[in-house]
Amino acid sequence: MDRRALAKHIRSTGGPAGPDAVTAQRAGSRLAVGIIFATILIDFLGYSILIPVLPHFVGTLGVDAFGIGLITALYALGLVLFLPLWGWVSDRVGRRPVLLVSLLGTALSFLLLALATTLTQVLVARFLSGFFGASIGTAQAAMTDLTDDSSRAQGMGVIGAASGIGLVLGTALGGVLGGIDPAVPFYATAAVAALNFLLAAWALPESKGPVPAAAGFRGLARAMVPAPLWVLARAQGGNQRLYLYLFLHIFFAFSAIESMFPLFAAARFGWGEMQTGLFMATIAIVLGGSQGLIVGPLSRVWSETTMTSVGFGLTGISIAGLAVSPSIPVLCVSAVGVALGAGIAFPAFTSLFSKVCGTHETGAAMSRSQAMIHTGRALGAMCWGWVFASSGPGMPFALAGIALLAALGIFAAAPRVLLPQP
Repeated sequence: MDRRALAKHIRSTGGPAGPDAVTAQRAGSRLAVGIIFATILIDFLGYSILIPVLPHFVGTLGVDAFGIGLITALYALGLVLFLPLWGWVSDRVGRRPVLLVSLLGTALSFLLLALATTLTQVLVARFLSGFFGASIGTAQAAMTDLTDDSSRAQGMGVIGAASGIGLVLGTALGGVLGGIDPAVPFYATAAVAALNFLLAAWALPESKGPVPAAAGFRGLARAMVPAPLWVLARAQGGNQRLYLYLFLHIFFAFSAIESMFPLFAAARFGWGEMQTGLFMATIAIVLGGSQGLIVGPLSRVWSETTMTSVGFGLTGISIAGLAVSPSIPVLCVSAVGVALGAGIAFPAFTSLFSKVCGTHETGAAMSRSQAMIHTGRALGAMCWGWVFASSGPGMPFALAGIALLAALGIFAAAPRVLLPQP
């Protein structure tokens, strides 16, 4: 019995539903939150599990670095294009149908990827993964439905934990399972998504309230407009637009690591799937740990502006350092610099962005920033793949470091626009 069913029972009987009903309601809510947690985890796992294994998986297809960048970009592109559409659908038909379709579609897309024998099939599978993964906004909306004001922050924390665990677990599993066979990680992801689909079909309640959402062709047409265009059109003022551009610029640069590091590690050091996956998972843990353990104490000493500047400066220099790493110890030092710098800079930069947005639109503004982040990732993956194929394994990181330092230059040069004014 979910919260609304419990309330209906109380109204119909004129009294409380009793301890058994309350206990069942709480258990049902916990199970629903667990299913949503697993759904978001699968979305992020599906993005990261491909990273360490992709070069070896598509090597037999004769795909070069540009093709690998394109494969990586299509997931982000599918997600960016269809985020508004899934949100529009879920507001009208409900969260449960959208999440069920998403889980089933994710399972089928990874099964298609595992069975792919041509580049076209791989590209279709990745675009479909992004299309169904674009329902992540619906999962967040369902979490909002299932929590009240007192537990909303905890629910958002669950979403953050699911995304972080998914990224770390995906790179690690991609490396370990890919060492058995390059297709095994995709079969595993398909199986997990299928199991969560069955669990959701059995136990996930419809969380959307009875308030109807306006339908019609105009609303559907708006939902079909790619998110980045809406982002720029609806941003309030030049400061928000400049921040949103910087989100795109920064993640355009940062995507060089996400899309090209496995190819770089294989070309420079002869690494396979397992070494690459475990290394990237370790770096992700360092990044997450710096956000959780360093940002708080550091914020009591430095301003957010200083943290942003130092963090992005360290990240840009360290990414460029990857390009000239002659040995694994130097590689490790550069990679830790990337993780520490990003872990310090991203929370501070996001906090500064939130302060130039009104409190009434913080949620919408954060959604816009996510759209620009994924757009930057999609554009970057295609660009860095071309650079790798045409100029060698180190060049994407050298240019990405320069690009990130250029973003820092823009940030430092426009304080009156970007920084909250007293």
